[in-house]
Amino acid sequence: MKSIMKLGRMVSLAAACMMVFSAGTLSADQDDDDHGQFHFRSNQYPDFQNKQYPNVYNDLLQPVVTAIDYHTRVIYLFNYENDGLIIVDPLSITGWPGDVPLQHTGVLPGGNVVYITTDNTELHSSYIVALRVDDIDWNAGTVALSVESVLVADNPNTPAELPFVEQVNDKQGVPDWIFGRGTQLHGFTLLPYTNYAYLAEWSADKIRVIDLETNSFASADPIIIPGFTEQTHGVTFNPSGTIGLGTGYYFDNSIIDVYEPNRETGELQVVGQIQLGDEKRHAAFTHYVYWLDERFALTASMQFDKTSLTLPTTKKIIPPSVWLLDTHKGTATRIIDATKHVNGRGVFRSPSDLTVANGKLYLAEEDSIDPTFGEDGYISVWDLTDRYKPRFIKRMKPGVELPQGYAVAHTISPSADDRYLLIASWVSGYVLKLDTHTDTIVKVWGPADGLVKPHGLFSAGGNR
Repeated sequence: MKSIMKLGRMVSLAAACMMVFSAGTLSADQDDDDHGQFHFRSNQYPDFQNKQYPNVYNDLLQPVVTAIDYHTRVIYLFNYENDGLIIVDPLSITGWPGDVPLQHTGVLPGGNVVYITTDNTELHSSYIVALRVDDIDWNAGTVALSVESVLVADNPNTPAELPFVEQVNDKQGVPDWIFGRGTQLHGFTLLPYTNYAYLAEWSADKIRVIDLETNSFASADPIIIPGFTEQTHGVTFNPSGTIGLGTGYYFDNSIIDVYEPNRETGELQVVGQIQLGDEKRHAAFTHYVYWLDERFALTASMQFDKTSLTLPTTKKIIPPSVWLLDTHKGTATRIIDATKHVNGRGVFRSPSDLTVANGKLYLAEEDSIDPTFGEDGYISVWDLTDRYKPRFIKRMKPGVELPQGYAVAHTISPSADDRYLLIASWVSGYVLKLDTHTDTIVKVWGPADGLVKPHGLFSAGGNR
């Protein structure tokens, strides 16, 4: 399949506004430079060294991964070096806005500021809470947190604005969790070499922008672009922070949005859209993207088959698959197909998250939008020596490499050096530490440690 329109190298991105791209395949003369797999890690964020936070920054990147619990509404801090775990009841923090459902987290590289997002309720707005880490003692398992700011994103009792969708066959389910009860703030990401962070008001088609120096909404907030910001789970930026990609986290959304950020104001300028497939055959429902380098990124689709939202002209929904995105040419190439067998060399369950470490691609395969919900979950590993032809290595299974009863491998958060991956299951209550040198699980946090529904992992030193 040839792309509908080609953008070429993005020197002047703004001029390409409103272009729509379609899936592409390699041709003999395809330009294929920029193959280095550079995983962005940066300390170019607000000046932590001028702030005296004892036992927190000390001029070193902190080995901390943050998360929340959907059910118990606590905050988790994991230490991926010494396997520490600290659980915080946010109601014990002075200035916390109330007993609210938690959603996503973010943490700055120094580990000295943690961000928590909350869902809208009948009594509360959805909030973005910035917590200063005044002290942390992993040996004692204690942390002192102070509220730096509480940003109010909406009004209480704001309903979700998601399209109504129904199941139409026995191949594609429509689970209850997809219908948001109110505004939800997802996908905390950082714009490299700036003071801006981004979140997606997923259920209201907005991108929220935070100024990290002032912990206030930036002048560009909120970003609402009809036809682009719908059902976005978040905008993730390439290593230099010159291009951002937004996913379509909903049924029958087959589009990856391409933006150019304004590094002075935080605004997003539309560049175009990349379609996974074409109008007749396309893949849909993408959660995250992973940047391989300045130009190429990977994403994975979750949808199995048609729903009530599928257009009559669509002949087929391409089952769960992995796609290589070329942001210079505006094309998407399918590099891993689906498989119907647990030992098959393809995507078995919906891949909700993905990352690359030590030349290998890791997929969190979850069982969350199948006709049956949450029965199992897997982690598959692929050799990515040839990014166009990943080679299947293995699929880690519940009761074998993974805990018995493990289900819905939802989020992957790599350590700053890519040595470890922390992988969360909000359905079965586990966070796993995977050693990327051996591809084995070397630490399990689970129900015995107090975990119930962990979600929203974010590693200090990462940009999403």
